[in-house]
Amino acid sequence: MFTSVDIQNELIKARQKHAEVQGALMNEVQSALKQGKQADEYILSRLRTAPKPGKSNINPELLEKNRIFSVDDIKSICIDYRLRFLDSKYFKMEELPYDAVIAVKNLEKHLGEEVKHLKIMGAAKFFKLEDRNKDPLLFARIDETNYYLIHKWGKDFAWYNKILVYPFRSILALLMSMLIVGLPIVFLTPLLFFHTAKDIQYYQMLYLAAFTVYTFFVMVFGGFTFYKKFSKICWNSPYFN
Repeated sequence: MFTSVDIQNELIKARQKHAEVQGALMNEVQSALKQGKQADEYILSRLRTAPKPGKSNINPELLEKNRIFSVDDIKSICIDYRLRFLDSKYFKMEELPYDAVIAVKNLEKHLGEEVKHLKIMGAAKFFKLEDRNKDPLLFARIDETNYYLIHKWGKDFAWYNKILVYPFRSILALLMSMLIVGLPIVFLTPLLFFHTAKDIQYYQMLYLAAFTVYTFFVMVFGGFTFYKKFSKICWNSPYFN
């Protein structure tokens, strides 16, 4: 009963006991990681495929109000900054950060429901657009006219981006851009090269006539040729042409 204790044997027993506990913990961790990986892959598979038909199951009361945007809000920004708003299946998955997947997972955990309709707003270069002949935002559809912003990544747009893409909004925006840029050049250029009022007036009229013909040519041929590429037309188009 009161036999001597072999410390070495006690150490071996303690080591075995600790190893069993650590092994159980490792199994739990690996199981959790496996389940997490499977959940991530399931979300990615849904992002890669077309949404199933049917109404959205998201309860707007459970969402942050400042993240809900109407389709008109989204459309206006797409037009202003020349972006696309398409189903996530068109997005290049190699451009999708892991944070976006985590954001979807957290949202579904919060809602207790699977988010079925996912769309992404971003520049055309981020999408695998189909052939019919700068920063992405992930949305979930709430209903026919409203969407919930799940996650944003990438860099902010430069302040001048809206100005650079303004001519591509519509054929009217193209005309306005040509007039704003062209007319000052037409009337100011003769002032730099000629000194008499008669010469200045003559060349201003000459340049104005040439500019009018050029503008008409661009509007007729260029406008109709690239009509389907204007932002007001292609903001939600899955085609690049």
